[in-house]
Amino acid sequence: MLYYLAMLSKDESRQNIIDHFHKNVLGKSPDDSELKTNHKGNLGHWLESNLGGRIDADGNADLNGYECKVESEKTSWGDWGAPYRIFCDKSYRVFDKKNAYENMWVLVKSLGVLRSHPRKGVYYSMSGEHVPTYINDETNIGLSLIKKNMDISITYDFSKDQRHNKNEITPHEFKKDGLLIFKWHGTDTSFDAFKNDVVSNNLPIDVIFEGSRASVSIEERIRRKFGIHGMVIGLKDKSKRFYGLKFLKSITLNDWMTFFENKDVLYDTGLTTRNKRPYNQWRSKAKFMRTLEEEIYIP
Repeated sequence: MLYYLAMLSKDESRQNIIDHFHKNVLGKSPDDSELKTNHKGNLGHWLESNLGGRIDADGNADLNGYECKVESEKTSWGDWGAPYRIFCDKSYRVFDKKNAYENMWVLVKSLGVLRSHPRKGVYYSMSGEHVPTYINDETNIGLSLIKKNMDISITYDFSKDQRHNKNEITPHEFKKDGLLIFKWHGTDTSFDAFKNDVVSNNLPIDVIFEGSRASVSIEERIRRKFGIHGMVIGLKDKSKRFYGLKFLKSITLNDWMTFFENKDVLYDTGLTTRNKRPYNQWRSKAKFMRTLEEEIYIP
């Protein structure tokens, strides 16, 4: 397995974080210039660096087995793109563009909505109320978010699409029910079967299987990020200065799937023709995250 093995025990890691917190973080609030210069413009990256972490994108927990976050109204589990994305499936003739983002735009124009914004201009979007947020949600475009076994999928039903111009803007290949748009493989076993199918049969599906950006199962993501020691969250006061830490318990795939089934995990995507990156955030509200607390540390 590729998941991260913590070099420190849970108690050692916790104490190391607290030591760095006193030295580098307590009572501080970085200004915009400091964030932009040293930490990629992200407050979470600033906190992680100053608690002893190293900014990377390897999919492992940030701080010797603890995943690092800043307290907010919604906490992100991660930007988890689906291993199977229909716009990367070249068996569909409409996805004949050279770049993945151009094919994503084809999808967004087909199954999204046209928006007009005074600052952003005119563009197409698959986001907000037009994309399902919770398990078993359906939208008026015909998109559904479903769970089967431990896999999560978004599907499209042409018969349920209520857009007045769906016949004109929906590609012929999409005019069916049960069209698979995205699929996240929950277990390692499910993902391995998908990978073997793609590789062994030389399927025309673009998926990254190697390197730091490789697709993995939800089980692998959770094991590496949240299944070692848990999560540490930086607490800010009204002046936006850090004053304490929360330590949250570690979780398993079964835990996370239960959260999802109970609608304590929401899917928050933002695919638009204004952006080349397909955002696929999975989040939970602060009220729910408080149920995972093991300890609050306030000096």
